[in-house]
Amino acid sequence: MSRSSDDTISPQLRLAIDRKIAYLLTAIEQEKVPDRLTNLAVQLQNALVEKRRCKAKKVE
Repeated sequence: MSRSSDDTISPQLRLAIDRKIAYLLTAIEQEKVPDRLTNLAVQLQNALVEKRRCKAKKVE
């Protein structure tokens, strides 16, 4: 039987990694998102919706 990578690290190291990930996620969530980035994300979302609609029309 092969072991997953999680099985080969100590519980202490796993806990340290989990804490680091939790810290980084919290830090990311607290960062302010620039308006320009939000606007570009909305534009991208709209473009993807439009692309899906075009593909759906071709299939019909």
